[in-house]
Amino acid sequence: MAVNEFKRKRIYYTKAQITDGLLTDGKEWMFVDTTEYIGQYHKYTTGEIFSETSFVDGKSRMLIPYVDVTVIGVETLDGLDLAKNFLYDNVKTIDVMKTVLPNSSIEPIKDEDLINGYMERFFGYRYDNSCMELNKENFNKIGSEEGLSDVVYLKVKLKWKITGPISDIKDDRGNILEPGVFDTNKRTVALYSEKYPMLKQKLMDYTEFYQP
Repeated sequence: MAVNEFKRKRIYYTKAQITDGLLTDGKEWMFVDTTEYIGQYHKYTTGEIFSETSFVDGKSRMLIPYVDVTVIGVETLDGLDLAKNFLYDNVKTIDVMKTVLPNSSIEPIKDEDLINGYMERFFGYRYDNSCMELNKENFNKIGSEEGLSDVVYLKVKLKWKITGPISDIKDDRGNILEPGVFDTNKRTVALYSEKYPMLKQKLMDYTEFYQP
């Protein structure tokens, strides 16, 4: 099964095995989804670290050493991406579900997509800023026993315009009267790439799947 970040390795710990009431001002710990953690936390002699001053069932979450994910992809002179390596050194210590990667696939265009004018595209996005396109079935399996680990992969879904004019149709003042396929998908990629930068390299053909 995928890791449960709310669950400790053991059911019971002695007081001597717990150091509670610790405090971090930031840049020290983060959740496994790479969200920086600021606040009280506690740790165990097993090496586990959880949020909150002491363990609160259903609220305390597993913490791992902080990595500035915005510098992932920035290499040293020796070509080493320190942030990426450090992040994966920590993620590897978590009991991540072992699974066979699905073949990269794309959800087929359906009749209702043609009626609506857009299709949905699904991605598994890794914390090293790589991603793979999936069909809806494999997308929905992320975090399950049969799918990709939700510790390593985020689920990203977006709308992709497939019908209409190629370019935006505008009035004399530049107001968009009818959005175009190319321009709409370009705006979509730009928006999602702010949080998922690899998408702008994955989705470079803005008229892909265009249906005239």
